Amino acid sequence: MEQANFNLSQYLDVLLEAICVVNKEGIFIYVSTGCERIFGYSPEEMVGRPMISMVHPDDRERTLKTASEIMHGDYKIDFENRYIRKDGSVVDILWSAQWSATDQVRVAVARDVTHTKQTLERLQRIAFFDPLTGLPNRQLFRDRLHMAMSRVRRETRQLAVLFIDLDKFKQVNDVFGHLVGDQLLIDVAERLKHQVRETDTVARFGGDEFVLLIDSVETSDQVHRIADKVVQALRQPFTVKSERIPMPASIGLAMYPVHGDSAEALLHHADSAMYRAKKAGGNQVHD
Repeated sequence: MEQANFNLSQYLDVLLEAICVVNKEGIFIYVSTGCERIFGYSPEEMVGRPMISMVHPDDRERTLKTASEIMHGDYKIDFENRYIRKDGSVVDILWSAQWSATDQVRVAVARDVTHTKQTLERLQRIAFFDPLTGLPNRQLFRDRLHMAMSRVRRETRQLAVLFIDLDKFKQVNDVFGHLVGDQLLIDVAERLKHQVRETDTVARFGGDEFVLLIDSVETSDQVHRIADKVVQALRQPFTVKSERIPMPASIGLAMYPVHGDSAEALLHHADSAMYRAKKAGGNQVHD
């Protein structure tokens, strides 16, 4: 049976993926026309150019390490890095590559996954972050609390949960309206972030409830100092749309492992302590 004649390159050129061939010096010696769709450069502009010169500077070290592994016979599937397009924008690339010892070249297939990554990041923000303040939500806070507890348990250290409820937030909404109320919540979130360390977590559980995770501390005195800082910070009036609004808070404190050895127990204790602070008149910390 007679074999059909066809030009393979015309089929490669219509693929969504791009085909790249790089020699042992790391120079492009062949690229399919699909590369122009991904990188913005024509094949003529890419051939003869060092591959690494197009890689995002932050990804070059691990890209060269991976290229070396491929040249030593390690077949790579779904290696991901970033390239700089001709127009200066960043593109996320998913690679599969193999070394040809016979021809002394790396043959790779590249796919642009920028849109996929952006979509995933948006979905993660929807799932794990509060849309108003940008803070972690209840689910992400619980995940971080579980991880922190596992870590401090190994290190025989402590951590704390602070449950914060704004004392007069409902009145703000009633008097000034929800737009002012929303801006106040955003301002409260920013002020809280400035009272804790970068290793700690500030989350919003909903409404006017905020929760802090004070991670890896040595003494309860350290936590109480932080809690007092938070009380003092929230006592200072907020300025929203030319209105100066005081926003004291009731804070419940729970220490691990003193007040519980599970995330649920700590949150329950902190929540109950917050209600005790509120019944005592608010604007204070209870544990």
